[in-house]
Amino acid sequence: MTNYDLTSIGAVSASAKLAHIRANQELEQSSYNAAWLHGYADALTNVADALEHQQELMDSIIGCMGEQYDSAELYDILHNALAMSDEDILSLGFDLPQCHEYDAEISRKRPKGRKFALYER
Repeated sequence: MTNYDLTSIGAVSASAKLAHIRANQELEQSSYNAAWLHGYADALTNVADALEHQQELMDSIIGCMGEQYDSAELYDILHNALAMSDEDILSLGFDLPQCHEYDAEISRKRPKGRKFALYER
């Protein structure tokens, strides 16, 4: 059986297309399997459409937040109040200095010199 990826809006849309293709490949279109696949594909399409509108709303809200708050306040809201990781914040398109402080702190703690330790047997 095909695995359908439902981790994002794009993945749900792609899975809906894949389910439609798979349903149309059934030899007997009146079979239970074909009917189930068509129903599943239609349900995925409906979910993708609904999620797309929600994503547009969230993008607008986050865009407004980016315009209203300075980087420290925005980072506090996204990271502390909404429990978003630095990677998630960066993926939204915010290049906040607070997201890079952790990376800089880690790189200062790493020992300088060889990157790999070689071990002899």
